[in-house]
Amino acid sequence: MKTWNVMADGMGYYVELRNNKEIAVNGALLKLKDYRAKTGMVQTEYEIPLGSKKALLVIRSMSEPALVLDNRDCATGEEYVPAKVPAWAFVFMALHCINFRNGAIGGAMGAMGIIITASVSGNRKMNILARIGIDIAVLAGAYAIVYAVALALVGLLY
Repeated sequence: MKTWNVMADGMGYYVELRNNKEIAVNGALLKLKDYRAKTGMVQTEYEIPLGSKKALLVIRSMSEPALVLDNRDCATGEEYVPAKVPAWAFVFMALHCINFRNGAIGGAMGAMGIIITASVSGNRKMNILARIGIDIAVLAGAYAIVYAVALALVGLLY
């Protein structure tokens, strides 16, 4: 459960995210599905009414949810920078897709690798070299796990 204390139109609002399906604004329960604004590869955004303004609730994969009002993160006060997957990240995602040929474990590792790559690559707060390094490590780790499991199974069968 994540909470924020927000000022909008001179009024205070207590916003509480519950189980990523409901949000309470000053105790009034709202279903998020009624406020879906935009769904992307790494995040889902909801426009939540706060007085005469609309706050943007951003739920990212592998990250804390954020509430944004007037282009500012309500938790940190920093300017909100939307996550955007850069073009170079799609090269890493394509390399993860090759793992889908390696059965159920390969498919699971490929899907997990794509999600992690999209999430890390879209994080503009992190240095680009660090993001590329993490993407390389995730790619290598995914393939290492698939081949380690394959070798273990071969060892058990023969």
